[in-house]
Amino acid sequence: MPTQSEINAMIYFHYYPNLPLAVVSLVIYLLLSAALLVRVYTTNSRKFLYILGCTGLLESVGYIFRIVSAKNSTLGSYIGMSLLLLLPPNALALVNYKSTGEMIRLSGVPPSRFFLKPKFVTWFFFSSDVFAFLLQGSGGGLQAMGGEKANLGKTITLIGLTVQLFFFASFAFITMHVHRSPKYQYSVVGQTNPKRNLSICLYITLILLYIRSIYRIAEYAGGFDGPIASAEWAFYVFDTLIIAIAFVVYYFIFIGNYLPKRNEEGQTKATRVFSSSSSEDINHIERGGDPEGIRLYQVKK
Repeated sequence: MPTQSEINAMIYFHYYPNLPLAVVSLVIYLLLSAALLVRVYTTNSRKFLYILGCTGLLESVGYIFRIVSAKNSTLGSYIGMSLLLLLPPNALALVNYKSTGEMIRLSGVPPSRFFLKPKFVTWFFFSSDVFAFLLQGSGGGLQAMGGEKANLGKTITLIGLTVQLFFFASFAFITMHVHRSPKYQYSVVGQTNPKRNLSICLYITLILLYIRSIYRIAEYAGGFDGPIASAEWAFYVFDTLIIAIAFVVYYFIFIGNYLPKRNEEGQTKATRVFSSSSSEDINHIERGGDPEGIRLYQVKK
């Protein structure tokens, strides 16, 4: 006769959670989180990059709840696991939004469109992500409660995931524009082409986050007892593995290498080159030094 824990597992998961896989996932996420936090600290990188390691730690707590659920499934452990494995990866998108905003700001190019303003890129997409985050969180909570509220929660979660996909796509177009436009150039000590390398990191991680969001949409669209939600392998491939790969990309194509360090913020240099048939003006904008915080040097050939 099945135990109450086994009955609960079939109600919540529609399968018995694999304990070894949950433990391995916890160890991997803890190691990746520690590696990212140490790298941000030791390289004196921008503070917003601590979001990467903190996101991994929150997901680690989610896997602790999954381990608990594998041993003794309860509603509390299931809700904790669901929310902490669904919501924290959204914070990774915030890192990407901030990074693109910094590329625009450091280049010193006057925005030709409102959506190319650094503050707009950062705060608009940040707000959209928070909105999607709240929708997913409230929807996931309602679904976990079951009963009549489950269908409403499913709809709210799907709306949140769809909204997130739309803003991911919009952000991708802006990042592509900044990457491909020769106007947006900036320099970082020790880096020959920081914009290109940073853009590569953003493209790869954005694709991974997009894949994961599509999986989540398919999972919730099919329902808790659908073929995707009831397949544990799908969760580990399209969520656990995908986000782990994103962390690996963030570590090896480290954003902190392609943005000025915290102690270099006041000495950031942006170079813009304007050419014509008879002359070439090179403007070097250097922040720091004078009372205005900006010096302008012009050299003509």
